[in-house]
Amino acid sequence: MTLIIAHRGASAYAPENTLAAFALAHSQGAQMIELDVQPTADGRLAVFHDDTTERWDGQPRAVSSCTLAELGRLDIRGERVPALEEALAFAARTGIALNIELKTAGIGARCAALLREFGVVEQVLVSSFVAAALRELRAAAPEVRRAYLMGTDTRRPDVRARELWPFFALRSVEATAWHPYAELPLLDRVIPLVRRAGYQVHVWTVDSPERMRELAAAGASGIITNRPDLARAALGQGAN
Repeated sequence: MTLIIAHRGASAYAPENTLAAFALAHSQGAQMIELDVQPTADGRLAVFHDDTTERWDGQPRAVSSCTLAELGRLDIRGERVPALEEALAFAARTGIALNIELKTAGIGARCAALLREFGVVEQVLVSSFVAAALRELRAAAPEVRRAYLMGTDTRRPDVRARELWPFFALRSVEATAWHPYAELPLLDRVIPLVRRAGYQVHVWTVDSPERMRELAAAGASGIITNRPDLARAALGQGAN
């Protein structure tokens, strides 16, 4: 069965990266929730995607310069920014798996400590575009599964080569999964090779039912989507 991973929760219907979006994703039958984590000025870890708060308050404040309390006062379409601890408590209570994306290096050890504190190591996969962040996590908690995110708007030959042939990069961080962008060139041909090499492949971010089915047919082990309910119908997983 192809894993349905809710991108920032059920973010097509509820405010992204909030407890409301996570609860809706769970009720819609997602098997995993993807969320973003960044450090705050007071040493906490906030569930927040952007580098700045500008999208929510019109101010180009760096997230790393804000305390958790300051981020908590942002209006995320009627919801608030949660701490990572709140997301982990939700996972522990419901049993749903999490895909935690580290947006920067320097927070791997703190993340690992919280996973152990909440007893959710076995149900968490940690991903990042930043290889250093994954290596930090491996050093702090080698038992935590790691995934390498790939696929950005770049024409750099070295980056494109890594995306087309990800094996060296995956081995370098001892990843268990590859998270490629859905529109990477030749992706459907590369997925079976990566799966045969023993890695899971979770593709982001896919909201087209046709594309979901194509990727599942190519061997994708997971689909990261803003619409978990649509994914369940597209992949024939039935109602909750």
